[in-house]
Amino acid sequence: MTHNCEKQQMKCYCGHDCSRCVTYLATQTDDDSLRERSQRFYKERFGKDIPLEKFNCNGGRTDEIFELCKDCPFRKCCIQKGISSCGSCPEYPCAALKEYREKYVNKCNRI
Repeated sequence: MTHNCEKQQMKCYCGHDCSRCVTYLATQTDDDSLRERSQRFYKERFGKDIPLEKFNCNGGRTDEIFELCKDCPFRKCCIQKGISSCGSCPEYPCAALKEYREKYVNKCNRI
């Protein structure tokens, strides 16, 4: 059984569940077919042409995160404020997070 601290480790600062992310799972299982699936997703959905070798991530709370997540404003904000997640912020939900969550959090590139 997964403990709460382990469950928290699997959540990005914004609320994405890493354990269901195709890029994360591709890294954890070293599965190039999942990397290709994720690559297609970003190409088709966002027009991003990202090389396959860039599809590696050990989770949003680690130093080895997917290239597009490195500049995540929510990650940066939480780290700067010294809080564990956006949900811990006194300004939660800020306008930017509210819009992002409605469009993306746990809604795309998932298994």
